[in-house]
Amino acid sequence: MKNEKVSARLINYIQDDGNLKEEGIQILLSTLNQFNQILTSYPEIEVMGFATAVIRQASNKEAILNAMKLQIDCPFRLLSEYEEAYYGYVSVVNAIDIDDGFTIDIGGGSTEITLFKDRELIENVSFPFGAVSLDRRFPCDHELTVAHLEKIHFFLIEMFKKHPWLTNQNAPIIGIGGTARNVGRVHQAAKKIEQPVMSYAEVSRVLMEIASIPVQDRGKIKGLSKKRKDIIIPGILIILALMEESQAPYFMPIDQSIREGLLCDLYLKDQ
Repeated sequence: MKNEKVSARLINYIQDDGNLKEEGIQILLSTLNQFNQILTSYPEIEVMGFATAVIRQASNKEAILNAMKLQIDCPFRLLSEYEEAYYGYVSVVNAIDIDDGFTIDIGGGSTEITLFKDRELIENVSFPFGAVSLDRRFPCDHELTVAHLEKIHFFLIEMFKKHPWLTNQNAPIIGIGGTARNVGRVHQAAKKIEQPVMSYAEVSRVLMEIASIPVQDRGKIKGLSKKRKDIIIPGILIILALMEESQAPYFMPIDQSIREGLLCDLYLKDQ
């Protein structure tokens, strides 16, 4: 399987009126053109495109989707909030042997959480904040104080309390996507372990280690992607707030993402 990724951070180009501004659209189209060049090496494969939270949230989503279809010759489907959460759940239950738990996928502009029991999806929610948009609301590119971190934490707890099924479930949290992977890799590098299963205290330790280092110097932290050094703090705070609210016994990041969930679902439907 070939895995190519570009971090476009389109959420930074959403204007006050809700439109994705032209600069963001051009970055998106340029990125699609890069993928189109890669696809020329695979003329026999079927290509499908999926758009997620940032496009879904944009007021000019129809114009964006039309421009995308002109840029790259493949069908694009705009995932609903439910679908984005659902495919994260599918990714997890097809990757690990676990009966009950939460899944969390922290993107740039949204955070999807599901609750499953006996491997069946019970609840799901898509929050309109992610690592990038939370950093825009509560900037974390300066010297971080306890008061600033607590301000973000209280905001997150307030958001989570609006969904009672998140409270006191005592179920583990399985993290997918880049934020979760980076938290796990920093912990792995520090502890020299293979599979990170992290307690609340261990996730907090990763937070404090990263927060104590200026953004420009975080590239030296083993396990932390340089592309995430400026947005990792809000992402970790989301994990910690959910662990606190749900009373999760542990957090376990895995290498899967929504892509694997989509592929699993397509494969199972073909059987």
